[in-house]
Amino acid sequence: MSYAGHSKVGFPNIYEDGDQRNVPTDEVDNLVRHSGKNIKAYRPREQVAALNEHLVEETQKLREEAMKKDPTRAAELHGNKPCKGALIDKELAEEDAAELRKKEAKLKQGIAGATHFKHKHHHRKNEEEEQ
Repeated sequence: MSYAGHSKVGFPNIYEDGDQRNVPTDEVDNLVRHSGKNIKAYRPREQVAALNEHLVEETQKLREEAMKKDPTRAAELHGNKPCKGALIDKELAEEDAAELRKKEAKLKQGIAGATHFKHKHHHRKNEEEEQ
């Protein structure tokens, strides 16, 4: 039964029967069977379980790496104030990192200077051999 003439809101033709129809599931199943495509977008349970397991492992690795870099991270993630030991560990790690950067900079300068002298020395040897 059509209620097209009974609505007092909008245009009556939008309420006509047949404007939108759902496709029966049997037809969808036939499409899936004959096309070979996953129209319903379902994944096999094994695939879903493997994907979830992989995602859990990845997030676990990321969390562990974050904890190694920042000892106060765990407390902050849980909304707590980091303990005194974690704050000290963080300060020590920052100091160590700064010291390593200084040493690397000195080492690079030393290597650059050493290669500079080697090239000059090597150049002198070539001059001596030519004479």
